[in-house]
Amino acid sequence: MAATLCLTALLGFLFGGCRKKADDDPGEVPVEGGHTTHVDPDAPKDIQSSDLVEFYASLYLENRCRGDEEREFEFVISPDENGKPVASETITGIRCPADRALTDALAGIIAAHGLAAQNGLYDVTAGLPPEYQAHPFRAVYASGETLTFTVNNDPTAAWAEEVYDTFAAWFSGHGTDALEPALDETPVVSFRLDFTDGSKTVSYGGVNVDEDDAIDGETYLLEREIYKTGFFGRDSRKFRLFPDDYYDRLTAIIAASGLEKKFLFSYYDRDACDYGNHDAGYYGWGDKSTADGEEDAEDLWLALNVEYESGNWISIDTQKPSEIEAMRPFLKELMKYLDSLF
Repeated sequence: MAATLCLTALLGFLFGGCRKKADDDPGEVPVEGGHTTHVDPDAPKDIQSSDLVEFYASLYLENRCRGDEEREFEFVISPDENGKPVASETITGIRCPADRALTDALAGIIAAHGLAAQNGLYDVTAGLPPEYQAHPFRAVYASGETLTFTVNNDPTAAWAEEVYDTFAAWFSGHGTDALEPALDETPVVSFRLDFTDGSKTVSYGGVNVDEDDAIDGETYLLEREIYKTGFFGRDSRKFRLFPDDYYDRLTAIIAASGLEKKFLFSYYDRDACDYGNHDAGYYGWGDKSTADGEEDAEDLWLALNVEYESGNWISIDTQKPSEIEAMRPFLKELMKYLDSLF
């Protein structure tokens, strides 16, 4: 709803007052900025079936991409010559026989976001920038029920991002990553982790030390520092030389976690209609957002900084319990390796 209001506000600002009535001549070509609305009064606003057999969605997504910043997608499920459903993304040309896992997931998105409420709607503004131009949607069910609408594209729509996420994950599971963003393939060259969990804070990273603490003449060393509060607290600080494969191991662990993709896809704060999600402590891991009013934890804090050889970086700073709890398996894997070095 917040994203819809953001889009509505923008379109109203750009094209306010230019509405074309539904009973105007349908053959008339809309002027730039003109608004055309048609509604099929017989189109049902409630779909009973969940057995999806055909699907079409043309999308432009501001916060999802494939390859190097390609943001247009055309997702299709249609029957082949034998009547069997085939899933495809027509811009990349990938296709694969569809299954119930995919169709059920898409039917769930349609139901969860109430898309049937737009059935039979044609609501289009002429002359919009490409990312807002009208995109059609169609879903056909085994029951014969059909859902169709054509409206101005909302490049930040939650349902549209979920459609992308579903197709991207499904195609990846079927052997093609054509819908995935181009991730950094250069090695990690700088890393620091600070993690407070209850009464214990652990820090890992490179540090410059005095000559008295040098090891084999090296003054830039790998450090692990542990700080504990409470009556039985005991601090610990250790140094060692960097292992030859240190950054290779970190690169592999980070890549396997999906950290970079989550970071790239989580800037947008749908509730605030801005790109302050990271500033608010959300990085795409947990199941909460700024709309939930989640408080920062007093005894949980994560700061993670990663830099790649390319100059790209990932910086996470959060006290949101939902984010940190979702990251625990990844943090456990990281800390297992780092602790093994000391």
